[in-house]
Amino acid sequence: MIGLARIAERGPLIAAVLAAILLLSALWLPALMQAGGSPFMLILASFASMLCLIASAAVVAFVALRHGEMSALRVVGACLILLIVVSIVLYQSPVHVPLIATVFWLPAIVAALVLARTVKLDYAVLAIAVCGVIAVSGLTVVTGDTTEFWRSQFTASSAVAMEQAGSSAALSEEQQEAFIDAMARMMTGALGVSVMSIALGALFLARSWQATLFNPGGFQKEFHALSLGRKAALVCMVVMISAIVTGGQLASAIAMVVIFVFFIQGLAVTHALVRQRGMHRYWLHGVYVLLLLPHTLLLLAALGLADNLFSLRRTTND
Repeated sequence: MIGLARIAERGPLIAAVLAAILLLSALWLPALMQAGGSPFMLILASFASMLCLIASAAVVAFVALRHGEMSALRVVGACLILLIVVSIVLYQSPVHVPLIATVFWLPAIVAALVLARTVKLDYAVLAIAVCGVIAVSGLTVVTGDTTEFWRSQFTASSAVAMEQAGSSAALSEEQQEAFIDAMARMMTGALGVSVMSIALGALFLARSWQATLFNPGGFQKEFHALSLGRKAALVCMVVMISAIVTGGQLASAIAMVVIFVFFIQGLAVTHALVRQRGMHRYWLHGVYVLLLLPHTLLLLAALGLADNLFSLRRTTND
């Protein structure tokens, strides 16, 4: 994917066209593959769509890292003009596609600008965490009751699925209600984590491009040294305790966001320890396979929290 960075380096207009093409590919790939009717192709298209979405944000973040705010604004401005035209032609609305771009690009761009100014990856990651908190808080303000909002969305989808399944439905009505209830309580936090995941993927990809082209090995050192600090760890613990004690929708959603950001630090600690101790990279492969189990994410988040208290890595420069 380093070729995308080389293309983006050719100028703001070319970078804008590239980012627009990648974003539109992310939007259209699942729909095109769904027409084929194969579940495997749909899963493959969804994965490719996510990669295109991350890459589109990474192109703009890369320009911000390399050339600063004004160049990034030129790319975003040119790209938005292209997306508005496409949106009007295809959806008869000037805001449909640009709104999607804004939601998924803005956190990555903000983080890239923070990183360019401070040269501190931890500040950039914390900026993305703030964007995740803003996303879940904004949805809570707009909907009032996020659990009820998501329940209504799932109920409508479930009704369509039941109608298609007929009498062969695997779950009883009570089981469906319990499942919808559980999902509705989690979805606001999941939305915040999704926004953060795309932004983090874009930021890390853009930074790795920059390091590959101009500072080989630089991103690896930055990531291995990632430490969000004791104050952030204290805030995380306060938020988690608040979510447990109050059981509030917003507190629970924010808790998911802050746990996820310390999961990223936990990954950084794991990568650093594997390298420092000369362990085979298969250990990392095993960790990523274990991420299929939700408890692994929590364990890595706990590792990230503990690192802020006990400095589990020998140095921040290995």
